[in-house]
Amino acid sequence: YAIAKEAPVLTYGDQQSLATTAAIVSGELDAGFSFYGQKRLMAACMQGMTGLWRTLASPEQRQAHARNCLGYALAYAEGTPVESFTWTVAAQASFILGDNEEMNRYLALARRSAPNEQWLAGLRVNLAENARDILSEINRREHDQDLALMVMSRQGISSIAHRYWTEEPFRERITTIVERMPQEDQRRFVTSVRRATAN
Repeated sequence: YAIAKEAPVLTYGDQQSLATTAAIVSGELDAGFSFYGQKRLMAACMQGMTGLWRTLASPEQRQAHARNCLGYALAYAEGTPVESFTWTVAAQASFILGDNEEMNRYLALARRSAPNEQWLAGLRVNLAENARDILSEINRREHDQDLALMVMSRQGISSIAHRYWTEEPFRERITTIVERMPQEDQRRFVTSVRRATAN
């Protein structure tokens, strides 16, 4: 029975597959039992909520997708309450569904579960920037900490530098954060920002 339940999650293409996304929208996928199955389905959910499909789907499809992904995430969280990626998916889904209170609660849980994982910080930063006007006070403070963490990573600083040039309101906020960081991080940030202008 366990293998039969796990199989649909593991056999629906890769995480970026439109077939996977469509199956999530229709509710055809059963949640897998294994940790790998969980991660695979959470990755598919996040891809659907933040990738190209989101811009092409109807509002009803986006809502159904987010609603089912939230259900998967909360079901997984019962067994793995410290799995940060699961809480991040729950926060993203709640944002799409317009549940600001739950979005803030899940976002805070996501950060407390893995405050120093840079790839997760990148997901949290993208969500927090989109939801900045509805962030709780504690999530605003922790968002600044995530931004500082991103500046300290090679991949993270590139995305921050790109956002610096493409989103004017972001410039003053990230500048204030970087000015409080060590000189070495400040120099790396300036270099990355200059490099971004050449690309």
